Amino acid sequence: MAYLILLAAVVMLGLLGYVAHKVRRIHMATYHALEEAIAARREAAALFDQLHALASLEKLLAMPQCLPPMRNWAGSPDMLLHLAQLLLKSRPRCVAECSSGVSTVVAARCMQLNGQGHVYSLEHDETYAAKTRELLARYDLTDWASVVIAPLEPVAGGPGWYARDALPQEMPPIDVLVVDGPPAGGASTARYPALGQLASRMPGEVTVFLDDADRPGEQAVVEQWLKEHPGLRLERLQAEKGLAKLIGTL
Repeated sequence: MAYLILLAAVVMLGLLGYVAHKVRRIHMATYHALEEAIAARREAAALFDQLHALASLEKLLAMPQCLPPMRNWAGSPDMLLHLAQLLLKSRPRCVAECSSGVSTVVAARCMQLNGQGHVYSLEHDETYAAKTRELLARYDLTDWASVVIAPLEPVAGGPGWYARDALPQEMPPIDVLVVDGPPAGGASTARYPALGQLASRMPGEVTVFLDDADRPGEQAVVEQWLKEHPGLRLERLQAEKGLAKLIGTL
């Protein structure tokens, strides 16, 4: 009798364990499904925001044809919308870019609409430089932007930065600086040298856009810039990858 009771108890425990295992699997599957649903909802919301920004940007620029693909390595529509709004409002004489691409096309179109100004885009990769020049030609914007080949050279405070003597000496003082290069990621501070290397070209008030500002590396760059240049003030703008806007004097 005792043996049967013990056997029944073992069987019961086994059944309970099996049921608990099945319940746990169902719970985990439900949890993962819920996580995936939340992630999908966030991605859908982010995509909607980018589509809205793209539509606003297209309308603002009134381009004769659609803009090239964006996001990933290229600037996101919301970042480029912020840039276009600034350039059309402030009407700068000189815009400098660290890295070329769709942002060069957007900035050049703003110069064209303003009827003044020029974009100088530093690019260390000749293949990317050629692609940007092709884009400028396709949109009939070659008179409003120059893509300047600038190999990366060792600098203090970073693994490499654009050759200092690449920009033409006769270019006007920089009014707006867009920092989206050189390539960086994660905690890299590869974009830190920008202000130090270009300070002599920015004698007056300047506006600096730093893309990818949600990454730890860019956050460290902004913090260091503000320490070294107390004449700058920071404004964080809403953008897919984070956007830091610094205004003032160096």
